[in-house]
Parts: sequence; structure tokens; C-alpha cells
Amino acid sequence: MLLLNSISKVIQAFSRLLRVDIACFNPDGQLIAATEEYILRKGKKVHVPFFNNLYGHHITLLHQPGKMPTCDGCHFINNCPSKAELVQDMIINGKKYGYLSFVSFSQENERILIENKEYYIEWLSRLKEIIISILRDTDELKVKENRVLVSENYIFGKSKSLSQIHNLIKSIRNGTSSILITGETGTGKSLLAQYIHETSLVSKGPFIELNCAAIPESLFESELFGYEEGAFTNAKRHGKQGYFELADNGTLFLDEIADLPISLQPKLLKVIQDGIIRRVGGTTSKKVNVRLISATNRSIDELMNEKLFRSDLFYRLNVIPMTIPPLRERMEDLELLVMNFIEKLSERTGKFIDSCTKEYMNILSSYHWPGNLRELENVIEYSMNIEQKNVLTKNSLPPYLSNPLIGHHKLEQKHKPALVEAEKEIIIQKLDQYGNSYSGKQLAAKDLGISIRTLYRKIDKLQIRS
Repeated sequence: MLLLNSISKVIQAFSRLLRVDIACFNPDGQLIAATEEYILRKGKKVHVPFFNNLYGHHITLLHQPGKMPTCDGCHFINNCPSKAELVQDMIINGKKYGYLSFVSFSQENERILIENKEYYIEWLSRLKEIIISILRDTDELKVKENRVLVSENYIFGKSKSLSQIHNLIKSIRNGTSSILITGETGTGKSLLAQYIHETSLVSKGPFIELNCAAIPESLFESELFGYEEGAFTNAKRHGKQGYFELADNGTLFLDEIADLPISLQPKLLKVIQDGIIRRVGGTTSKKVNVRLISATNRSIDELMNEKLFRSDLFYRLNVIPMTIPPLRERMEDLELLVMNFIEKLSERTGKFIDSCTKEYMNILSSYHWPGNLRELENVIEYSMNIEQKNVLTKNSLPPYLSNPLIGHHKLEQKHKPALVEAEKEIIIQKLDQYGNSYSGKQLAAKDLGISIRTLYRKIDKLQIRS
């Protein structure tokens, strides 16, 4: 926490000196530190797609926040409290450290910021150098890298079924055979895939994740295998690497593999068999060395019976099968998982929780967790935001859990509306976080562990307004 305190103190000092509000974000758009006025007016959420568009532009003057095309999908669209912003990406030697922003919330401060832009740009650059030096020199907390080491406790815990998976991973860590992970939505399939990669022979290579349900069928081949310049209309100059090339000498994780269109399955099968790819529009082939991990929450056996999934592809993917049990079948891990989530979410929530009351844990233990780890994380984050003390209590639980009638291992029919409302609330939170644009919904769907098509169906079914 020394790092956060250091950055916060520097930001407050610069704010007083320059009479401007300041905010600093990490590469994922999460707030690291900011002035009180900024947090009061804009909160801790940020429109991630907007920030992603800023990388590479060095310094950007936003003179119409909330009304620009890149603001599409932001919950502040057409009603942004900022009057003007000066934003700089923090990049050193190609490494992304985040974003830094000078913000004005009044018309008078907007005029001053714009009229003295060069002056503020100079100070913005100085502040950037100071913050990056803190991030680089402090070992207490590091900005997230592209590859995040996964906690063994978070993945495995104490349950017998997960201990068996852990032992299996140890026995195969010197090989690169294909793995198929199955389990309900929210059980942690992506995290398990990352852990397998990090403990394998190819751990020094890249870990590339692709959600098969998030890519339109017409674009899948070019995304997976890449394309050459001029391969089709709007193709990028010099072409583009596909996911197999990006994952060369590393791991390619194909999430929601059951949603792969049947027409594309023979092409994937051939690459798995031969280890050779050819870009769309290309005339030459390239050998790739990729460890393949796939995951699904659906029954591929049923899909094969319905002729929607090729059996020969299934056998290539399912060399080493792993099934993650749902949270309700590993309740002995609940307390450990809760404390892991509290530690993980302390930075995002700005709260430092020491423990939970016995009543709080009893309620969690009596619930059946249809959303598994993802729902548990959402509940812990909700509680940490609501709780006013350093101990989580029953009063900080979401309403559908704090109601004692709902605290049964199996909910009766009359309690289902509460689950529907909980699901709706989770989706609304993710849309607020990432925005209502298509790209924002893609990020929300990925975070929720569902396909973009499933997200649209739920938005329509639950009558969630954009």
C-alpha cells in the first residue's frame, strides 16, 4: 500500500500547485489514485474502450467529454461532469503503465486548461515521469503485466476434486498435449488455463485467449489464422497476425469452444494435426508450435449427437480432460476463497477488510451459488463497497442473500425472482463498467464468462435498458 499512498500524495501535491483535478489509472482502466473532487464527480469507474483508443496518441485534449464518438457506450454519454480533460498515456519502452488525466469540472477551469494547454502538458509529463518511477522502483505492488500469475489457493483450495486436478497438472507439466476443461459458467476455467500455462514447458511464451463465441463467423478464419494485405476489403496494410501466430511457442486458450461454427471446425482440426497455418489471402505456409487448451460449459457429447461438433476434432482437443466442480461441491474452500477475493478487491474498492463475521460466512455457506466463483466475487465486491467498517457483516450482503428465507442450499421456486434480480444487477454493473457500445458489451461478456450472443439474449430477457 506504500505505492498507492506515494502516488496519491504526489497527485494531491500537484493538484494544489496547479489548481486542477487529477486522476491516474492502471492499464485496465482501474483507478489507482485521484483527487477527492474527481472521485466525487466521476467515481472509480472508467469507460475502458475509450482509454484503449488513447494508447499511442501520447497526449490528448478532450474538449467535449461525453459528446465524442469514442464516448459511445459510456454511462456519462451526453452528461459527462468533465468540461475538459488532458489525458496522457504512460508508456516507457513499449511497456504500458496506465493513463494520467488533468480534469476541469467548471467552465472557468475549462478555459484556463485550454488556454494554458502547453503549460499543463509540461507538468503532465513531469507527473508521468514521477509516477512511472514509483511504479518501476516499488516491489510492493506491480502494474499488471499481460500475463498474470494465478494464486494456487484461488484455483485449488482444499477440496479433494481440485487436489486431483492439481496432481494431474503436475504430472503433465513436461508435456504439451491438448487439454479440454469443462465446468459450469463462472467456475474459473480461464484461470485454470492460465495456471496450466504458467507451470508448463511453454510458460515463457505468450498466453493468448480467444472467446470462440465472441467472433462473427465471417471473421473467425482471419482472426484465427491472420490475413495478408489486400485479402479483403478494409484489410490492414501489411496484413495481420492471427491468434495462432501470436501464441507461437506458447499457449492458445480457446474459450467456449462448443460455440465454434461447424463450418470452421475442419480448418481448426487440420492446423492441430499439421501445426501449419496459412494466412487468409496468403500463398505461403508457416509452422507454429502452440499448446492448445480449450474450455466449455456445454455438453460436447450432446453436440456431437446433434451433428453440431465433429468427433474427430473433439478427440484432438480432449487428449487430457479436466472438469472443474461447481462451488456448491467445494464449500470447504469457501472461507479461503472469500479471503482471496477480499485481498484481490482491496485496491478496486479502496477498502481494507480484515475478516468476516460468523453470521456472514454462515449465510454464504447456506447459499447454492449458481454463478459459482464469479457470483461469489461479485457478492464480496458488493459487500466491500457497502461495508463501513473493516469486518464484513450480514448488513453488507446483497438483498437476495441477506434475506434469511433465501439461505437454503437449494432455493425453492418462490425464490427464483431474487436470483433473476441478482443476475440483472450483475449485468448492469458490468455494462456500467465497460459501456453499452458493442465493444463494451464484448468486454462485459468476457468478464461474465458468456458469449456476446448470450449477453444480448439476457439483456433482452431481463429488459435491461442501454
